Amino acid sequence: MLIKNACLSGLKRDVRCTGEFISEIADSLEPLLGERVTEANGGELLPGLHDHHMHFYATAALQRSIDCGLRPAVALTSNQSPLPHDTASLRHLLAEYSGDGWLRGVNYHESIAGDLDRWQLDALVSDRPVRIQHRSGKLWTLNSLAVEALDLTAHTELAGIELDDRGIPTGRLFRLDAWLREKWGQQDPLDVSVLSRQMASFGITGFTDTSATNTAATVRQFRQLCDEGEILQHAYLMGDDSLDFGHLKILLDEDNLPPLNELEARIRRAREKERGIAFHCVTHIELLFAIAALNSCADLDPHKQYTDRVEHGSVIFDDVLPMLRALNLSVITQPGFLYERGPQYQQNLTEHELAHLYRHRTLHNSGIKVGLSSDAPYGPLNPWQVMQTAVSRQSATGEVIGARDCVSPEQALAGYLSKPLAPGATVRKVAVGERADLCLLSQPWQQVRGDLARALVVFTMVAGELVYAADSL
Repeated sequence: MLIKNACLSGLKRDVRCTGEFISEIADSLEPLLGERVTEANGGELLPGLHDHHMHFYATAALQRSIDCGLRPAVALTSNQSPLPHDTASLRHLLAEYSGDGWLRGVNYHESIAGDLDRWQLDALVSDRPVRIQHRSGKLWTLNSLAVEALDLTAHTELAGIELDDRGIPTGRLFRLDAWLREKWGQQDPLDVSVLSRQMASFGITGFTDTSATNTAATVRQFRQLCDEGEILQHAYLMGDDSLDFGHLKILLDEDNLPPLNELEARIRRAREKERGIAFHCVTHIELLFAIAALNSCADLDPHKQYTDRVEHGSVIFDDVLPMLRALNLSVITQPGFLYERGPQYQQNLTEHELAHLYRHRTLHNSGIKVGLSSDAPYGPLNPWQVMQTAVSRQSATGEVIGARDCVSPEQALAGYLSKPLAPGATVRKVAVGERADLCLLSQPWQQVRGDLARALVVFTMVAGELVYAADSL
């Protein structure tokens, strides 16, 4: 393919792609016999975007889920009063979905209708099984019909199934996604192609699935979906201890931290396979625990460099910055949460925590590598909205949170352009010899940078193949 009149860093250039790679860049190139020619009309040609942290299957499931978190009452009142519990709205939302099969809700927060259990859900829906996921992603709540359908009483020995003081399941399941998928089996198959096409329309040419439950079987599923063209992007997976490659994903919950020696043993086993470590760290305590675990393995080969990562790093205080830098840790952050959850953060966090929430500029200025991501389906999938929030730090209702961590549009874009296995490090370029993973914007960068959320992608290429084209192309 020959791309005519593309804007590359302010200059009009022609770009030729041969096979999977960029083969020529010049002021003017003549089409070859039979070559497809695409007119860029002066739009900015960029490397394709890479989402460094998302959950692909869960995001695909979102298309058939009820968003239990989006409602007007989420906004704070002018006097910053507590968010009201709104059980009636939740009941009405669930009742809108007719039928008799499973209801699947996501993005729930206790500010909406309090802490849920099976009996409270029964009061909302009693004639069909319901499962609702907390916005943190670590808790599912089931109503009684769902509890019976999954026969929870026969599995009460499982850690993660909450029981009341009578030994009866409450319908609350913690960190049991893999077990739930096995129980549900193939009765609810996913169509992932819709999600993949949507991601291509945003200019996303690759993603890292950071699910801790990924196994060798999951890797085989992803490879098959890519081979069959259901997934258009390059897919990178991290996962559990059974994998021989990719990062080991370690979930840390402040209220249920593992013994340090057990965590150290997991790290050492992963190092034997030359795997990096990716720590899920939302709180300050979780982050300190991850740092302590890595430091406890400092006796391993000091000449071997691992691309260890902190996933989220939701709250990072200044005194931790030197520790992150000393361990050469990358932080994969999600400023999109500020856009979607700003009012709730302002209600629930202290001023000190808000000032250190989803940091970016401070990390960058401290010599710490920063990658941007969506954490979809828990955060907004649209990378241009995420980038704009990194620039403005504004919530959807206009509040600015942590203004000192605003970054330039170029720094925000770089968060999506770093290499998949080295987030926050070298930024990929449109250059001869590079893989033809590209996205074309409708305007030059200088016109786009003022409001990244309004950026329009004209086409997207993955390994030299056109996978998305706007109607106007």
